[in-house]
Amino acid sequence: MTWRAVLGMVVLLACSANPAASLDERQTCRITRIVDGDTVDCDAQRIRLLLIDTPERSQPPFGAQAAAALEQLIPVGSTVRVEYDVRRTDRYNRTLAYLYTERGVFVNEALVRAGYAVPVVYPPNVRHVERIRAAAEQARAARAGLWAVDGFACLPADARAGRC
Repeated sequence: MTWRAVLGMVVLLACSANPAASLDERQTCRITRIVDGDTVDCDAQRIRLLLIDTPERSQPPFGAQAAAALEQLIPVGSTVRVEYDVRRTDRYNRTLAYLYTERGVFVNEALVRAGYAVPVVYPPNVRHVERIRAAAEQARAARAGLWAVDGFACLPADARAGRC
């Protein structure tokens, strides 16, 4: 391989690295409030966890249980790593993100795997959709969390729409 070919490969790799994106990928913030099972306040931003849906607090007792499960994973005062996907905000101006605990636990997936959230997909944010769907199948089969008590007999989206 010639020195020009090696130099070309180095330039190509350097250009594709996009250092600004990797800084965003590693942003951290401190949890200041658990809003509900899939939404938190983290420093000055409201974050809606991507690819998951949990019962609302207005769906007793399941909404409170989902919020408590989230608080167990990321208690107020804890620091989380924020990972973005394609679209960064929703129509309510909430930040859309995946969260990771200080120990590297993928929060979105952990809530689904524990049976307190179900997958919900809003393209183009689909980076971890297969992981989330696999976790949901495992939780449902194991009757984990809210699956054990028919907590998802009325899915969160259906409850919000007044269909059940």
